[in-house]
Amino acid sequence: MSNNLNAEMEATLKLAEFLDMAKKCEQLYTRANMALPEPLKRVLGVNGTGTSTRVVIPAPQSPRAPLEAQSDWIWILVKDATATSIVLAILRAAKEPVKAKDVATCVTGILPNALSGSIFNVGTRLDGKKIRRTDEGWVLLKPEYGGVIVDGYLWGPADVFQKTELATHRREAIIHLLNSFEGGLQTRQIVEQLHRCTWVHAPINKDLLKADLEILDEKGLIKRRGNSKKWGIVTAPKVDK
Repeated sequence: MSNNLNAEMEATLKLAEFLDMAKKCEQLYTRANMALPEPLKRVLGVNGTGTSTRVVIPAPQSPRAPLEAQSDWIWILVKDATATSIVLAILRAAKEPVKAKDVATCVTGILPNALSGSIFNVGTRLDGKKIRRTDEGWVLLKPEYGGVIVDGYLWGPADVFQKTELATHRREAIIHLLNSFEGGLQTRQIVEQLHRCTWVHAPINKDLLKADLEILDEKGLIKRRGNSKKWGIVTAPKVDK
């Protein structure tokens, strides 16, 4: 009886040591951005999804932020912004009313393909809501209605961005995640991982992600990894010197 008890205690101790070592191995693989080998997955009880759903990826490197930026602010390239958001950002930065034609000139300087008619329509659509149009020009009713432009980026809390702009933010997050996982991620894993990232402030669900992945695939930024159903980053081919 005593021998059995000693054997059980030793077995329990060795199992604890083994699981602790497995966790340390998991941390090392994660730190190296490497996919877990199948034997380690089985030991850790990761059934087909990999540790990617457990790991929380930090936010990407931030460009220079405006002085008024808060911890929950996000950014996108101005080229990916809508004319509406650029109009509001211009009015936020203005110290006095801005004439409609000057607003249009500023917007097309940032978005060359923006149409003057669409820009003027922003004033009509938002007059009395976010903008006040006077004889002197356009004025933003509240600073928080507009974002801030710095070094080619539009900054602001999520509620100042349009749906298409939040989709851009989400796609940038997807690219960042896939860059962090050499073995790639399945759509479900990406959804789960995005939900864990507190720096992502866009709507997240499987249908939105499917559309995002198709767009990124069409742009040649990501691709399927064989028959694994995993998505990975498209790496540039090496050029022989």
